[in-house]
Amino acid sequence: MDSATTTAPDQPPETHKCPEALLSLAAGSVLSVLKCPPPSPTFFAGCPLFSTADNKSPDKASASSTLVSIEQEPGLVLFLRNVCVKAAVTELALVISLIYVDRLKKVLTGMARGDPDTPFKIILSALLVVKKFMEEDCVGLNQLFSKITNGLYTLKDINTMERSFLGLLKFSLFVTEEDVTNFIHAHQEELKGLDILQSSSAKFPAFA
Repeated sequence: MDSATTTAPDQPPETHKCPEALLSLAAGSVLSVLKCPPPSPTFFAGCPLFSTADNKSPDKASASSTLVSIEQEPGLVLFLRNVCVKAAVTELALVISLIYVDRLKKVLTGMARGDPDTPFKIILSALLVVKKFMEEDCVGLNQLFSKITNGLYTLKDINTMERSFLGLLKFSLFVTEEDVTNFIHAHQEELKGLDILQSSSAKFPAFA
């Protein structure tokens, strides 16, 4: 676990972009974990992760119409798109994070309820855990994730999210290539023929 004094690595070059079909699947999966009220407009204020493709935040004149659409699934897609770019998240890493999300669904009861930003915390936690196991050098990764959110979540928040996520999963992190293949096959329609394993240049990890 990162400490508050750990030096965060520089943010990776913003060059990698996950396919939109995968981002949409991810957003839908996370939003289906448990019932959460929509975030208020103030939740999105000043955070670059909710900026549009041209990296400009919506101006006040268009704020009301933008916030109406951003409160639902498109807002999470936008958040995910920017996180994946800034944290250099690969398609394979995102798929494995969704396998974790599916496992989380199974341990939560139908009565489980979350806060407005719970879906954002879930996907951040899942991506953080996956990157720690896929990359040899993960020193300062928690701090990097906090930095990426530009103050939306502090290092303490990120640490707490990670502990809670791992606790709910009971550290059940083992993922095989067959697990990924089965996930992709089960979501062929949503992924529109995207071949994650074929397009991934990274060596497939087995998590224990």
